[in-house]
Amino acid sequence: MTAPGAAPALRALLRPRALVSHALVLAVVAVLFALGQWQVARLGEVRAQNALLAERLAAPSADLTDLLAAGVAVADLEFRRVTATGTFRPDEEVLQRNRVNAGLTGLDVLTPLDLGDGRTLLVRRGWVPPDLDEPPVAAAPPPEGRVRIAGVLEASVDQPAFGARDPDDGRLPRVFHPDTARLDRQMTGTLLPVVLRLADPVAVDPEGLPRPPGPPTLDEGSHRSYAVQWHLFAVLALIAYAAWWRRRLRTPAA
Repeated sequence: MTAPGAAPALRALLRPRALVSHALVLAVVAVLFALGQWQVARLGEVRAQNALLAERLAAPSADLTDLLAAGVAVADLEFRRVTATGTFRPDEEVLQRNRVNAGLTGLDVLTPLDLGDGRTLLVRRGWVPPDLDEPPVAAAPPPEGRVRIAGVLEASVDQPAFGARDPDDGRLPRVFHPDTARLDRQMTGTLLPVVLRLADPVAVDPEGLPRPPGPPTLDEGSHRSYAVQWHLFAVLALIAYAAWWRRRLRTPAA
């Protein structure tokens, strides 16, 4: 037998306006769940990258010229600990915007290193405060002459489809992204498609500039908490909608 009131409740739930309401709520829930799953996927990507970073940081340091001569692919150079020998060219230095060091926002000094064979390596030498925004930074000069440096290789960062982008034309004294393909146009020699993150400061001035960038961090970010939040929002939306209908169907007017 059908429970008393079941038929009217079912009719109310199947009215056209109610069906539209159901569809809208389910669409919202689907979007919230998809956002949660996207954060789960991003967490997996970050963990895989961190595992690769840890593995390559644990490997012995190698000479960059030897790696290039051996034909190591660019993708396999990222996170490798290497040494490089060459001469800094501060006259072609650029600064990367919006860099944080010890909680302070400033700029990173990116100075090309002439490897002496027609190739150039962009070196992330460290951080300077925002008032030192004109390259070359006289308060944080690189050492003169031929030097041997060590650090970790970073991948070049292409210009994004959205957000802050560097101009396509002209010489860039400051950049948002270390895009070596873009910077190659304004530097002498062939700029390699990687950036060397300096491990130790070289010729740091008495004021401690540039502040060394330090090693890459194995940080998972906030992807896990965001995933939990989006999934929780999806569940709460369903519970709230069901509770709303329950209250409505219990009223005499329903």
